[in-house]
Amino acid sequence: MTRALVLAVAAALLLAAPAAAATPLTGTSWTFKRVGGRAMPAKHPVRLHFTAKRFSGDDDCNRFGGRYRAGAERLRFGDIASTAIGCDFGGPARPDWSRALMRTRLYRRAGGQLLLLGRRGRTLARLAPR
Repeated sequence: MTRALVLAVAAALLLAAPAAAATPLTGTSWTFKRVGGRAMPAKHPVRLHFTAKRFSGDDDCNRFGGRYRAGAERLRFGDIASTAIGCDFGGPARPDWSRALMRTRLYRRAGGQLLLLGRRGRTLARLAPR
């Protein structure tokens, strides 16, 4: 009887434990369209996905991810890690989307897009929903 009571209390506590706090970006997925005013090549898209406190993505060659903090307007990426496979996409160098992530301080959703913004509100990248 005591063991059953202990198991019931433990189960109730587990069910009542708060889940990871959701942010306004939780569960959304995006594709980079422009970075630093330059268009991203459509042939090799860079994708970004948000879960409760983590982000992940790929650039059609390497995978990346880390943690993020988001509020109503603020957005910071941290603990960014990536695989480092040397891929030759051919053509001109792609805009530096990883630098845009590191410099992001704010964000805004406008016209269905996600705008990553720098410290003074300058647009660093435009992403479209996936």
